[in-house]
Amino acid sequence: MITNVYSYFSLLILFITGILYCQKTLKLSIFKFIPGLTFIYFGGMIGASLHIWELNSEISSFIGSLKYYLLPMMLFLLLLKNDIRDVFKLGPKLIGTFFAVTASILIGFIIVYVFFKHKLDPEAWQTFAILSSSWVGGSTNMAATQAGLGVLDSSQALTYAFLMDNICASFWLVLLITFAPMREKFNKFSGANSKEIDKIISHIHFNAAKNENKRDYEFMDFMLTLGLGLGVAGIVLVIGKQLINPGNLVDGSFLKPLRTFFSGSGWVVIVATVFGLLGSMTPLKKIKGTDHVGNVLLYVVVGLIATATDFSTISFEDAAIYIIGGFLILLFHLIVLLILARVFKLDLYICGIASQANIGGTVSAPILAGTYDEALIPAGLMMGILGTSIGTITALLLGKILILL
Repeated sequence: MITNVYSYFSLLILFITGILYCQKTLKLSIFKFIPGLTFIYFGGMIGASLHIWELNSEISSFIGSLKYYLLPMMLFLLLLKNDIRDVFKLGPKLIGTFFAVTASILIGFIIVYVFFKHKLDPEAWQTFAILSSSWVGGSTNMAATQAGLGVLDSSQALTYAFLMDNICASFWLVLLITFAPMREKFNKFSGANSKEIDKIISHIHFNAAKNENKRDYEFMDFMLTLGLGLGVAGIVLVIGKQLINPGNLVDGSFLKPLRTFFSGSGWVVIVATVFGLLGSMTPLKKIKGTDHVGNVLLYVVVGLIATATDFSTISFEDAAIYIIGGFLILLFHLIVLLILARVFKLDLYICGIASQANIGGTVSAPILAGTYDEALIPAGLMMGILGTSIGTITALLLGKILILL
């Protein structure tokens, strides 16, 4: 069992490199059906559950800290090559699908709660409300919802919410990533015209290629990418965690309601996104290699998330009903999503991004969008931020509804 941080991280990077080598260099046929990101995600979870490394306080702290520091750098670098003005051409269809997905998830929570209420704990409404905040905008909403509902840290309701989120939402992300190569079959089922989105994606790539410097990649390109990425990440962390929402605001703080609408971590993601979007409209987008470094960070962040997911210590006997409930909510959401796709002729990319922007928020929505096409990462981010902005409100409202049922 690995207990050393350096050994753990070295193994993680070696594993990611091996998977990507098989996918991009050896071009093994299995990767035509299952993306490398899926193998990285499942491999990390299996390794953690088999205790190949020990999730002790040192390694757990390292994973949390590194993921937190790499995320703003990843977002900024990946956004530089994509001009936000092109993303708006995705238009109302994506936004409309997003809100329809939100409604399907909330209705699913109500239906499943009513169906299983007699088998659940009296505080189950708190579990469902807290979990819904994560499934409409990502896990950054859970802490705010917990505080809004007055749920204690030691509450069993909170434990079940985290359990359902880790298991069910992780499965959903892997499922959507695995569906990525099946776009043609999905669009045949839905009747979607892929040419519309492909034209937008091609235009985004054309603009990126036009702005790309054609000279050979040089030493200073890497240093500029590294220095700019780390520098912006450092500035973003100061703005989000120390200036906008330092976490110790008092009642008299200036514009406290606005400043506390997002957590400090939420503001870090938002500010990094804004910096990246603004940078994509400046000469910074011409720096060579920012997309490559950003993609490296993307795989590392996914690996960090996966390797911290250990299910071996969980007793599923008491929690089984909650886990089943979580999967039923996702099943209801999937059925509604397929109906929407069929009726409105929605492309797989639209459905996937709208769904993951709700269930995963700003962290995993751009990850999924990136597996579809790098040009869609800004769309994933925008939808994730939209979900994060409404998730706490919808969760508190859902809690009020569930109490009355």
